[in-house]
Amino acid sequence: MRGIGLTDKQKIVSAAAWSIGAGLLGRGVGLVGTLLIARHLSPGIVAEVTVATIIALTGNWISAWGCGQYVIVRGGEGREAIFAASVFYLVFGLMVIAGLWWMAPTLAAWFDTPRLAEYLPGALIGIGIRRLGAIPDKLLARELRFARIALATALGDVAYALVAVTLVSTTQLGGQAMIFGFIAQSCVIAAITIAGTGWRSWLTPVIVSAARFRDIFRFGAPITGEITLSEGARYWDKPLVLRLLGAENAGAYGMAFNLAQLPAIYVGGHIGTVMMPAIVRAQPTDRAPLIVRALGLTAVVLFPMAFGLSVCAPTLVAALLPPEWSQVAPLLSVLAAVSVLAPASFMLASFLGALGENGTALRIELLTVLVLVGALVLLSRWGVVAASFAVGIALVAQLALSIAACRRHGLSLHGLGTPLLRVTAACMVMVAGVLLLRAMMSDWQGAPVLGLVCEIALGAALYPAALAFLGNDLLKDVLRLLSGTGKAELQRTLVASPGVQND
Repeated sequence: MRGIGLTDKQKIVSAAAWSIGAGLLGRGVGLVGTLLIARHLSPGIVAEVTVATIIALTGNWISAWGCGQYVIVRGGEGREAIFAASVFYLVFGLMVIAGLWWMAPTLAAWFDTPRLAEYLPGALIGIGIRRLGAIPDKLLARELRFARIALATALGDVAYALVAVTLVSTTQLGGQAMIFGFIAQSCVIAAITIAGTGWRSWLTPVIVSAARFRDIFRFGAPITGEITLSEGARYWDKPLVLRLLGAENAGAYGMAFNLAQLPAIYVGGHIGTVMMPAIVRAQPTDRAPLIVRALGLTAVVLFPMAFGLSVCAPTLVAALLPPEWSQVAPLLSVLAAVSVLAPASFMLASFLGALGENGTALRIELLTVLVLVGALVLLSRWGVVAASFAVGIALVAQLALSIAACRRHGLSLHGLGTPLLRVTAACMVMVAGVLLLRAMMSDWQGAPVLGLVCEIALGAALYPAALAFLGNDLLKDVLRLLSGTGKAELQRTLVASPGVQND
């Protein structure tokens, strides 16, 4: 099989820049919107809306049944494969959405939150709209058209912020304003992805054999379990916290989690998502170096962002959120610090997926969820801050299991040890400097906004200075990745793998 040309590699590199840049822009706007919404809604209402959305998302994960991945992997087999996967996906999704809609009162009673039944139907409508754009999204990914995918996601985040903030500040809709924002977000994402492929490319009717549907069912079973558990490990703690500790604590926990995920998901996650096609296309001997290089590039950018967010949490919350959200500060300090582990687990899961180890990935995700649930139940007796450490415990377990599984396939991470220690040491210098400044200024009494600006500025100066002292080569890596669009570093990462193949 012929290797992909430089043009395809350049598309992947460009996609990484687009994905990271657009993702950060969209998430930044969404984050501002979330903070503005918090000025109008109590933590309890936000928690109920969040749990309604998570229930709808869970139904979406279960009913996806790996159809998107099927389109990427088997789409080259012709229109029958794409159309069959599309029909399977849409029909199964409609059935699950209808079932959850019917169960709304029962779920509200179990969580002891009556308003949940009011929010869930709107969340399900948003999921239904988003499903219309899901297969086109995978067709775009198959064609390496990641720029449109990134644009859709970013503009969707902007739409959510604009609609939700406008409605919550000018009407009496309360939590429903967030639901309308979610629906608007889904409409924008679906419209942009569908416009990129058209309807005929995936919904033109063709005769489908029973064998094709059986193939989709077999193909999707392990993928569905793995994705559902993977996403569940990120989201199911919020409903559990609601059940264990009440709506107010769950709202603060959810806000802290969303803030903490900015570095982990929208830097490491975007790099991992764009790297997945390269990993799938690579020769087996090239996949391990590709993952190791991606982990290294992620760490030098992600670690200072995560630890910086953790140390600045008290000042940030005081500056940006109303007093009733003060509980977010200690939760954010914990969750931001442990979030550095998430992208590594995501990339290692991509590595296992590229090797066809879906069963192994499924078992790892199942054990991760069990650890998360068990730790949450155990630690919740000491309050919500103690319970937040459950996320870190689950991530450590997931990473350890993933490393062990990947090692059996020749993936060695020993080369990362020294760079990670240097990056971590530089981050600790940054953290110590910020804490010393805050202590000298008596916690910025009366001037939290000024304090936040000063802490960010000091951290931004200390981290590269510490890196320059501890390892000038790492500082050069950071500067290369941040200069321009970061293409130079990612070009080196991808071009180093000459054995990449076409599907």
